[in-house]
Amino acid sequence: MHNLELSEDQELIVDTVAKFAADEVAAKVLEQDEHRVFARTAFDGLAELGVFGLLVAEAKGGAGLGFLPFVGALEAIGAESASLARLWIGQVQCAALLEAAGADSLDPVMAGATLATFVGLEHGLRLQGGRLSGKAQLVPGATEADLFVVVALSDGKPVIATVAPAAVTRAPLRCLGLASAGCASVGFDGAAATVLGTGDAAAAISRAQFAAWVGVAATAVGGGLACVQASRKHAAERIAFGKPLLAQEAVMRKLVECRRQTEAARHLTWHAARLTDLGQDGVDAALQARVLAVDAMVTAADEAIQIHGGYGYTVEYHVERHYRDGKTLEVLDGGAQDLLNRLAARQFA
Repeated sequence: MHNLELSEDQELIVDTVAKFAADEVAAKVLEQDEHRVFARTAFDGLAELGVFGLLVAEAKGGAGLGFLPFVGALEAIGAESASLARLWIGQVQCAALLEAAGADSLDPVMAGATLATFVGLEHGLRLQGGRLSGKAQLVPGATEADLFVVVALSDGKPVIATVAPAAVTRAPLRCLGLASAGCASVGFDGAAATVLGTGDAAAAISRAQFAAWVGVAATAVGGGLACVQASRKHAAERIAFGKPLLAQEAVMRKLVECRRQTEAARHLTWHAARLTDLGQDGVDAALQARVLAVDAMVTAADEAIQIHGGYGYTVEYHVERHYRDGKTLEVLDGGAQDLLNRLAARQFA
């Protein structure tokens, strides 16, 4: 089977989300990003498509279609709005943990009636006596969250818990990128937490982490390809030295290199998703894809800004937004350096 081949049902999901991204998301993304308006309408639109339960088993009310359509659809969303893509990823992470715990809150999270925000181990939260301590510095979706699903250490072991928004303090952040994702720093000191009783918390946490790694990778692939496409269009129309920029060898080489890096990241992302859907270990591929894809997006956006010249720094041309989003994606999930350390520990320790 070809690395990018989908089943009929999976392809329907990807095509539906791609149409939604082109028809609904693209028209509003510039204004939302410029004015830092939370992407609630687009989030509700994804909820209506039923994609928040994509990874949840059919027996639990989900679609049970696996990671392949998830990454395929996120490419389309990432090409338009990394903010919306990151909100979707967080919702799916929470659904994975709630499914494993058999929590009653799973259904409203899958339906999108509850906007859930995931806070992982990288934030260093502690749980003792039913109360949390610690602070999460950068959490997408936190300003609007109806529920926090957190992973904290209790007696040295990771546990999964839910926290009501009223129990935490939230300070909105004016981040470089993800301007429509409602990012905030969240204080959990003294917050009452409800520990979820899952027999295999480690497996559920690993699945949630994996969803973030391949999800961000797919988002970055979409953003990188969008930058290449925007650069190609501008270079074909812009005349310099008597011919289009696209006919300049230096410009063509830049676009080829950006496309090469982004396509490589794309195949690695889909490979990781397919391995996991087949019940195999896709963690190494996911970690590599996560780092490679974000690097490729930042490179493609940087080159796109240069190709656009002065226009590249204006919001109307999108590419500066992709650059800001890419640089912000770099620091999520523990940051690129932590992900590389994880990979090194798995492969060479």
